[in-house]
Amino acid sequence: MSHSSEAVQTGLERVTDADSSDTHVCFICPYIYGYLKPGSRKTVGGAERQQHLLATSLQETGYDVSFITFVDGGDAHERIDGFDVWKTLPPTNNIKQAPNVLFKLFRSIQRVDADVFYVRGNPPLCILSSYCCAVLGETFVYCVANDSNIELARLPDHHGMFQYTVPKLAYVDAIRRSDAVVAQTEYQQNILENVLGIRSDIVPNVYSVPPQDDLVEMSDRSFVLWVGSLDPEQKKPMRFVRLAEQLPAVEFVLIGWSQDETFRTRISNQADSLSNLRFEGFVPPDEIDRYYRRAAMFVNTSEYEGFPNTFLEAWRFGVPVVSLHHTLDGLLSERDIGLHSGSVDRLTQQVERLWENPETAAELGHNGREYLRTHYSVDIAFEKYTQLFAAACD
Repeated sequence: MSHSSEAVQTGLERVTDADSSDTHVCFICPYIYGYLKPGSRKTVGGAERQQHLLATSLQETGYDVSFITFVDGGDAHERIDGFDVWKTLPPTNNIKQAPNVLFKLFRSIQRVDADVFYVRGNPPLCILSSYCCAVLGETFVYCVANDSNIELARLPDHHGMFQYTVPKLAYVDAIRRSDAVVAQTEYQQNILENVLGIRSDIVPNVYSVPPQDDLVEMSDRSFVLWVGSLDPEQKKPMRFVRLAEQLPAVEFVLIGWSQDETFRTRISNQADSLSNLRFEGFVPPDEIDRYYRRAAMFVNTSEYEGFPNTFLEAWRFGVPVVSLHHTLDGLLSERDIGLHSGSVDRLTQQVERLWENPETAAELGHNGREYLRTHYSVDIAFEKYTQLFAAACD
C-alpha cells in the first residue's frame, strides 16, 4: 500500500522541524497484518487501511512506528517494511480470556515502550489498552471507528459482553482516561461531548488521489460495485442482492468476506442464481483498486456507518456514491458528490437512472474526487495527528 509522495511532502517539512525522529508511535491493531502482508489475512477493513496510511506517513517523515497485532503461530517479532511488528495479542472479544489478554498486552506495551499507543475502534481492546497504559504511565490515544462504538445501545451487536452494564461503564471510563480522543465526524463528536461528556478532536478518514491517467472513461465502466464486510446486521449485503434482482439489465459486482461460512455461502448461492450479479468474495487490499477503476457507481446499503472508507476509495477513481442511509454528516444531501436514497425503492430508482445516464454519473464521480482531494487528503490527517500526538505527550 502506498500513497503519493506529493501528499506527504508538506508534512515532511513540518515534522522535520519538530524532530519527529525522537517520537515512537505504536498502533495496537489486531488485524493490520493483512495490510502489512497483502493476501495473508481475509479480515481486513477500512480501520486497518487508515492506520496503515497514517503509519506509512509517519514513518516516511522520521517517526519510529510499530504495531502490536494478533498472535499467528510464527515468530513473536517481525520486521516488515521498516515497521516493528509484535505478534503477541490474543483474541480480545472473549471476556473469560480477558485476564490472559490483559497480561499479554501489558507485557507487550511494556516491551515496546512507545511514546504514543493508538487504538482505533474495538471497544474491548480500548478498555484493556487504556488501563495498561494508565498503569505503565504511557500516552494513550483512542479513535472512534464506527458510530456503534459510541452509540451504547448498539455495542452488544458487535461485542456480546456489552449487554451488561459494567463493561459499558468500563469502556466509557477507558475513553475518558485517554490522553486524546479522535472522532471521524461531527455526529460522533456530538455524541462524545453531549452524551458521554468526553472532548474529542475530529480527524476524518483520508486517502491518496491517483493520477488522472489511472481513471477509466465512464462509458467504458461495466458494473455497479459493493465492497464491505459481509455483516448482515450493519452492512446489509442482502439489500444489494435484492437490488440486482430488481434491475436485471444492470451488471453488479459484490466484494466482501465473513467468518460466518453459512452466511457467506448464502450470498454466494444467491449470486449464482442471478446472471447479472458476480460475487468475488475476499479481494486483497492491494487488488481492490482494479474493481473501483471499472465501476460505474458504488452502492452503500449499510444500516449505519462511522466514516465509510469505501466512499473515499470510490471517489479516488471518480466513482459516484449512492448511499441508502449514510450521508457523511449530510454531505451527500448538500453537495453534488453522490446520491442519498433514504429508501430501498428510491435506491433502485437512482441506480437505474445513473446506469442509464453515464454523463451524470461521470459528473458526480468527478465532484467526489475533487472533494476528496481538498478535504480528505493524507496530508490533512497527517498534520492533525502529529499535532495531536505532540499535545498528548506534553
